[in-house]
Amino acid sequence: MNIALMDIPENSKTALLVIPGSDGADGRVMVWSAYSLSTGSLQYLYANNDIFRDAGITLVATGCPSDQTEKMGQCADDYRKSAQYAEDFQKIIDLLKNKYGFEKIFVFGHSSGGISTRWLAVNIADQLDGVINSSAMNRTAGALASSMLNFDMSKIKIPVLNIAHQDDLCPSTPYWIVKNYSHDNLVTVRGGGTSGFVCGGANRHSFEGRQRGVSRAIAKWITTQEVQWVVDTDD
Repeated sequence: MNIALMDIPENSKTALLVIPGSDGADGRVMVWSAYSLSTGSLQYLYANNDIFRDAGITLVATGCPSDQTEKMGQCADDYRKSAQYAEDFQKIIDLLKNKYGFEKIFVFGHSSGGISTRWLAVNIADQLDGVINSSAMNRTAGALASSMLNFDMSKIKIPVLNIAHQDDLCPSTPYWIVKNYSHDNLVTVRGGGTSGFVCGGANRHSFEGRQRGVSRAIAKWITTQEVQWVVDTDD
């Protein structure tokens, strides 16, 4: 497995493991070095790390294992829902707890990263304190997210925070699906910018113009379990 940590805040006992979305439908995401932290592996959380630092939360970028990046189609659904992935991810958690002394582990998945968060929430529930699904895929892009089409969210017994923009135009992440399966755990994002690809790192899909507000809502939920129902500002 390949990971990279942001600077650990003093006395931080909480780690937020980030599973980013991928550039294409093959689902492969690599963390090649510490530079990956600033080039997409932490999604929009990187630019707002001060919010997490002030809350005592350490951001950790995670990628696909090196043996899952050899060809197209690897690190996709069959792997992400497998016992092997759960075992691989458990090694990251063990390292963070044993080497760095973290006591609480949360997992954040954006877009295709939401495939991983949901399967991990089922397969290693006893190792996680909660999961955050940010613009999570509920429809496919190629074969990616095929396991999400009829995923039963009621199988997840640990705390879950869902975040979705009400005007997300990405075909794989429509708001109405998230709203239908969310109850008292949905953060609805409103307004913001619309630049770039509709499924990319800006636009409504990635909360352009609202990323700081969303980051605050995430940190608030991790530290207090309080859901901020609406994010419509960056203030």
